[in-house]
Amino acid sequence: MRARDLFIAAFLLSQLLLPLRWYALRDPGDPYDERFAWRMFSPERMVRCSAQAQLNGAPLELGRRFHSAWITLVERGRMDVVYAVVDRICLTEPGGDLRMRLSCLEIDGEQRTLIEPTTNLCAETP
Repeated sequence: MRARDLFIAAFLLSQLLLPLRWYALRDPGDPYDERFAWRMFSPERMVRCSAQAQLNGAPLELGRRFHSAWITLVERGRMDVVYAVVDRICLTEPGGDLRMRLSCLEIDGEQRTLIEPTTNLCAETP
């Protein structure tokens, strides 16, 4: 019976510490990540982003290459998903010139640009 009590206590403690770790060590480069936010009241949910991409100088329609769930997360400004999209494109297009603009409209009406199309993102990918 003691082992079961310890297991339950450890499980409950882990359920508290994982979200707290996210809040304490939150990546400032990903301002719209809301994995542990109380989404009903989260201002991150209201942010709308748009991503325009060009591959080798031609417009790239991300919706044709990626599932709609990925596109939804890109449109919410989730930088880990944006970087995964970039990595996937660069993997399938070796030597490609990928440029992207990711800009978000925040709830206060301010436009914030997270990625500028000034550099080749595939050249920055290892």
